[in-house]
Amino acid sequence: MSVKRGLAWLLATFFIVSSGSGLRADELDALYARILREPANTELNLRFARLAEDSGKMRWALAAYERILVNDPDNFEGKVGLMRVRRAMQPSFTLVTAELGTGYESNPMYYLPGGKGDWFTQGSLALRDERNVNGQRWRTNGIVAGQINGRYGDLNYGYAGGESGPIFDLLPGLSVNPQLGAAASYFNDRFYYGEGSGALTFEGTNDGLYSALRLRAAYRSYDDYFPSQHGWYYEARLRLAKPDVLGDGSVAILSPYVLWSNISGAVVNALVTEIQPGAYTEWGGRLEVYKTATQWLTLGASLTVSRRDYRHDVVVATGADRKDTLIIPGATALLPGFFWKEADLRLDYRFLRNNSNDATKEFDDHIVSATMVKRFDPTLPNWGLQ
Repeated sequence: MSVKRGLAWLLATFFIVSSGSGLRADELDALYARILREPANTELNLRFARLAEDSGKMRWALAAYERILVNDPDNFEGKVGLMRVRRAMQPSFTLVTAELGTGYESNPMYYLPGGKGDWFTQGSLALRDERNVNGQRWRTNGIVAGQINGRYGDLNYGYAGGESGPIFDLLPGLSVNPQLGAAASYFNDRFYYGEGSGALTFEGTNDGLYSALRLRAAYRSYDDYFPSQHGWYYEARLRLAKPDVLGDGSVAILSPYVLWSNISGAVVNALVTEIQPGAYTEWGGRLEVYKTATQWLTLGASLTVSRRDYRHDVVVATGADRKDTLIIPGATALLPGFFWKEADLRLDYRFLRNNSNDATKEFDDHIVSATMVKRFDPTLPNWGLQ
């Protein structure tokens, strides 16, 4: 008897679902017939677009939203709906960027005494993945990177981290991507720190200007071996990119930021370009300009300036709170396809100058490097490698 009841319940459920789908199809047909008579009727097209979306008929919904905006260009729901449907129709993609290179650094110890120049090898694998998961666009970013030094093995450094979260369309031309992340680091031949984070990234494009605002909070805990301990830090980073500022094939990128750290403990390494432990406020920015000179050469220049004001790090000689200003001009030359198809050669130069009201923390450093860069899709046969 229970088996018969179960079969009856399954049949009833099937007929209810089938009849619901049939009713939706009938309603879509009826609405479309009315739209053929009144193609400029915004309300009819909105009803049709909503129902088509709910029924999974994305191409029908796309056509309806496009009709709405042809006849009513300022219609807010039409603009947002068009963004939402276009994103839902985007194909999934996975991009991995592999880098492997070598270089020379004139002063890897920075302000620590006894430093000499050193050769290094560095590499990274960076992942960017977007796909639709149950009708929701989802983005995942990750990176594994490391550097091995020839002379100073205690400066060997490794990092692995990732973030993942959905993408929501808020307004016409504006989306938000909330993400949760985790990271871990290796330094001085041992585990360095673990970190958990949450972030919101707002992205938009207006009149050819791409903009992204990233708000992030993270909690970091260092290994007991280090005098650094644990705590929160918060950062806000803006990224603006404008193409063709210097003619065709050029782009300018401006990236200002502000960071507030309350990580307890002392600084015992020279990784000044890393987020360091300590109580301080830091702000600054980076300006980059790139220009395609020929089919086989792209040139770039950059300038990074940052100011870090410590709240509890006192200069012994004066009793004042320590204040550092780091200036990093740089130059880049990219040779596309130098090694083989889509395997590029990138040449970089950076000069680091740290000015401080604590004379013992000032330093200069020169870094030159040559890096092979290869991008591929691991979901393709043979990873898309040629």
